[in-house]
Amino acid sequence: MPILSDNMSVLGAINYDPAVAVSKSCASLLAMTAIDTANLRLTFNAPASGTVLVRLRCTVVGATTTPVILLGVLEGSTIIGRKSPIGGILGTAVTTTMITQEATFVVTGLSAGSHVWDAAYGVEIVLASTNIKYGGPNDTAGADAYGGFQFEIYDAPTLLAGKLYDPSTAVNKVCTSLLAMTAIDTTNLRLVFTAPPSGSVLVRLGAPVHGATTFPQILFGVLDGSSVRARTSPAGALKNTALATAQLALEGQAIVTGLTPGNSYTWDAAYAVQVLIASTGLKYGGPNNATTNDAWGGFLYEIWRL
Repeated sequence: MPILSDNMSVLGAINYDPAVAVSKSCASLLAMTAIDTANLRLTFNAPASGTVLVRLRCTVVGATTTPVILLGVLEGSTIIGRKSPIGGILGTAVTTTMITQEATFVVTGLSAGSHVWDAAYGVEIVLASTNIKYGGPNDTAGADAYGGFQFEIYDAPTLLAGKLYDPSTAVNKVCTSLLAMTAIDTTNLRLVFTAPPSGSVLVRLGAPVHGATTFPQILFGVLDGSSVRARTSPAGALKNTALATAQLALEGQAIVTGLTPGNSYTWDAAYAVQVLIASTGLKYGGPNNATTNDAWGGFLYEIWRL
C-alpha cells in the first residue's frame, strides 16, 4: 500500500475484534453487502481535497479451497469503491488455513461535509463451509480466533492523482499473446499530475488476473507517451487453487525519480505479458449482482508525492 506519512491523518478507524467470533458466509453468491452496520460503519468529514485512502483487512477461512470475494465500502446503497483484495496462499488451502485479505484504494471527488460508510463485501465464487471471520476468544483452544476486522479511512494530501476505475461492464485485457508495455486505457486509466519539488513519485497499480489451469506472467508500469517511466513485477497470491475461475489479485509499486519539479506529466497505466497462457486476461469492472464470476472490482492506479 502507499506510504502512510505524518501528513495522512486518520479520519476514521475501527479494528473490530469481538470476544465471540463472527462469521460472514462465502457459501452463497452475493452483491456488495454491508458487513455490520453497527460495528463496521465509519462517520467522517471529507477533507478539503475531497480525497481519501480506504483500507480494509480481514481473514477468510477456507475449506479445501477458498472463495473469491471483493472488499469495498458502501454509502447507503451506493458503492463507493470495491476491489479484488490482495492476499491468499500459493497452494491448496485446508479447513484451518487463515487467509489474509486486504484492499486499499483511493476515493476522489468527495463532496464536503459528513459521510457515513460501511465496510462491505461481495462473493464472486462460492465455496461451501467458507467464511470471512473476525474476533474470537483469547485462549489456547486453537482455530477459534481470527483477529480484528480492520476498516480505516485516511486523508490523502500526498496523492497527486489517482482513481479506482470500476466500469459496470467488465473489461478483459488478454494475456494470451506476448506483449511489450502497452497502455491499458488512454481514456480512463490516464493520469495528469504536476511533479513535486522532490522530483520523485510513487506509482501504484493493481487488478486481478483471471486464470486457466495456470496464470500468465505480467508486468505493470506507466507510459509517458511511448516512453516507459516504470515497470514492476506485481505481487500477489491465489485466493483459490489455480482453476479457470480463480482470481489472482496483483499489485505493483515503483518509484520514479528525476522529474522536473513543477512540470505537468501525462502517464498511462500499462501492462506487458512475459509468459502467455491461453484463455487468461487482466480483468476489472463488472456488474454488482449475485451472478458467479462476472465482476473483478476496480483497476487501481495512483501517483503519490515523495
